Amino acid sequence: MSTSILHPLSNEPWNCMLPGPPSRNNFGSADLSPSGLLAFASGSSVSVVDSRSLQLVTTVPLPYVPSPPSSSPPPNSSAPVSTFVTSVRWTPLPPRRDLLSTEPSSSHLIIAAADRYGRISLVDFRLRSIVLSIDPPDHSSKWGVQDLCWVQARPDSFLLAALSGPSHVSFFNTSTYRFSFKYDASPEHLSCIRRDPFDSRHLCILGLKGFLLSIKVLGETEEDISLKELLIRTDCKELLKLERDAAAAGNSTFAPASAAFPLYAVRLAFSPHWKHVIYVTFPRELVVFDLKYETTLFSAALPRGCSKFLDVLPDPNQELLYCAHLDGKLSIWRRKE
Repeated sequence: MSTSILHPLSNEPWNCMLPGPPSRNNFGSADLSPSGLLAFASGSSVSVVDSRSLQLVTTVPLPYVPSPPSSSPPPNSSAPVSTFVTSVRWTPLPPRRDLLSTEPSSSHLIIAAADRYGRISLVDFRLRSIVLSIDPPDHSSKWGVQDLCWVQARPDSFLLAALSGPSHVSFFNTSTYRFSFKYDASPEHLSCIRRDPFDSRHLCILGLKGFLLSIKVLGETEEDISLKELLIRTDCKELLKLERDAAAAGNSTFAPASAAFPLYAVRLAFSPHWKHVIYVTFPRELVVFDLKYETTLFSAALPRGCSKFLDVLPDPNQELLYCAHLDGKLSIWRRKE
């Protein structure tokens, strides 16, 4: 692992760049800041749009790396790893002042962006510079980052949690430039990571087969991080068939979930109204799960006429649940009294 602080590239014509269309290789990565700025990945670039006016603010390409972390492709893979940006997350707090390569800066314009090389970069959109570059912590995570999430470690600091490769979890401390925690969930394929809206120290990580990892952060060291392994029971027959087909075709087992199984999406979202309650979508099932009692409260199959579930989003103001489907349809769910 290595870090580097890069100076702004003032000669780069980033102001004039228009973003290309996002592709499936970008894993649908996007994040909305509290100030209403929407950041999304498009190819190897990160673009920022004002969500109110829909005006493009800027587009910043991540730097090309002539020699990737591994000069050879993963075993049983015929194609090299691409530089697609796979996850973006706005920083909840500004980094240390001595971390910034140039002053002044605007903390609300700093974003964490990860790519298929396994690199993670902190990008300052006001200065148009990369203020911190994080290399993969180990060999297996060099095959791409699946998702990112900030989790609070102390009142004035956050750790950056990353899902790398198929099953690796790591926490990076931007103050000490060190990985403070690593965890391997093999043979699970981890899908997404989300922070608890009621407790910024708590997050959950979900796997394609219903494996659920609940993590509580009480400090910045490995001894301050506690975790609990849970299971949400679901039908995995389709995934088992996809795994057999991938093994028979000799495809890489080092790829993140969204790259290995692009049409098999599993997502979770915390309820903004009820503590300990999460909403989970498997391709053909919607589940409401209680973390405190470790049990399923409700489950439902796909609505008639809709294709597989793609994502889930609760309404922050009403007890409504929005589910996106692979065919572009949107289903809306309301809790029964």
